[in-house]
Amino acid sequence: MRSWLRTVSITLAAALATAVVASLLQTQINLHALTQLGLEVSWQARAAVTLEDLARFGPVMFGFSLAGGVLALGLQTGLRRLGLSALPCALIASVAGLAIVLALLRSVIPMPAVAAIREVPGVALLSLCGLVGGYVSHVLAGRVVHGARRHDRAAYLVPACLVLLPLALFLLMRPMPERSQPPAAAGYQTTIVANGLQWPWSLAELPDGRLLITEMAGRLKVIDHAGERVDVDLSKLPEGYHRERVIGLMDIALSPDYENDHRIYLTQGYRDPRGVGVRLMRGALNFAGGEWSIDQVEVLFESTPKPSDGNNGGRLAFLDPHTLLMTVGDGSVRREEAQNRSNSLGKVMRISLAPGASGAAVYTSGHRNPQGIVRDTVTGAIYVSEHGPRGGDELNWLRPGGNYGWPLVSHGIDYPFARVSPFTRHEGFEDPEVIWSPSIAPSGLAVYQGALFKGWQGDFLVPALRERSVRRLVRDGDRVVRQELLLGERGERIRDVKVAGDGSIYAFTDGVDGKLLRLVPKEIP
Repeated sequence: MRSWLRTVSITLAAALATAVVASLLQTQINLHALTQLGLEVSWQARAAVTLEDLARFGPVMFGFSLAGGVLALGLQTGLRRLGLSALPCALIASVAGLAIVLALLRSVIPMPAVAAIREVPGVALLSLCGLVGGYVSHVLAGRVVHGARRHDRAAYLVPACLVLLPLALFLLMRPMPERSQPPAAAGYQTTIVANGLQWPWSLAELPDGRLLITEMAGRLKVIDHAGERVDVDLSKLPEGYHRERVIGLMDIALSPDYENDHRIYLTQGYRDPRGVGVRLMRGALNFAGGEWSIDQVEVLFESTPKPSDGNNGGRLAFLDPHTLLMTVGDGSVRREEAQNRSNSLGKVMRISLAPGASGAAVYTSGHRNPQGIVRDTVTGAIYVSEHGPRGGDELNWLRPGGNYGWPLVSHGIDYPFARVSPFTRHEGFEDPEVIWSPSIAPSGLAVYQGALFKGWQGDFLVPALRERSVRRLVRDGDRVVRQELLLGERGERIRDVKVAGDGSIYAFTDGVDGKLLRLVPKEIP
């Protein structure tokens, strides 16, 4: 057998062995984190999840292990120059190569690439799985030297053929797209009110019909119906933290008594030595001398800092004139914090605005990244839309004190295809009203109450980043009975949607050239 083919076969076999052991270990680390939160996992459930992860996550881990194995080849050359014998060289190089790959995954990707490596001990444990690959490569390399020639083909072509096993398992077990998409909604037409917006995130309508629009980089604009825009002076706001499309200046809401107090509420990312979080601010919007500004700025609440930028929530809705609800994403790297009621991560927070009141309390818990919240003005019910991991996006009806399960229950799986939890439902946790798998990436939420679109009263409007549409969720009482797609023909990520006072619908496209769209009923010739 040619030397290059032997090297490839040995590397593939070592990566396969490493991936099997690493997959088994990563599942147990993840399940251990869940049991530490009091979730009981039977041996049958543990075995089922372990085998499922081996079939679905194992092929992904094979890719990571193969990358580590390639690095190990170069590292072995350097170690041999230090005078180390073959076996220590193979073991050390394999562990180091895998550790480098896992460290890069942990530091570069904003969401945890592998659940087990969210913390340093997990990185160390999974890196040690490289010992298996190192030993396998050493044994197979020894057979090349000492084995008979007639056994070479069987010894090295078989591991190469086994590459087809993880590939076949991946293709078999990967989540499949929906068999049929919801039908496209009809009877509306779209106009572009403004374009050239830089990562727009939210809007609020002023009493005179002009719009306040936030851009994540830290800008607030006033836009009229003709698309003319003016920047608001935000110099009195505290310094914020911005990372493109992940965190920055986010939601905006007008005071219920805006015509008298001119107050607005904003959410903004912040960063300090403790980590990254989201703060709630209140200020007075002024227009004087032809210029807009905000003064009398107060910081009302700051979420618990977390070590990573992702999963921030940051949406606002008034429960009543003196109570504001604010969504906060989970700990991202430490997602189990969504179940820790001593902090605000993975919660909807209830913030009292009454004179003399202070502080915030947990309204609901067990959320991942709720980026939509709305109060149905007819029923008074509060709903949130939230991102799942890979699949498992949810629409939830909030009950005060309710626990919505994340990450102890989930219909989604991790980004590299491992199970988040053995359970999709469990006693003690609230069930979603709607589940989207695969993900649509719901990034906002509105309830239509307006005069223009007849027959839409009470229906949900859900902007979707990944699906590049707005979903209309048609309701019969409290139940969602069917769904339709709006704006799907544009093929653009939709960040937010709001219902205007005149009954028209505003929607943002996402990105560096974001557009403000206005939807009205289509004129009948």
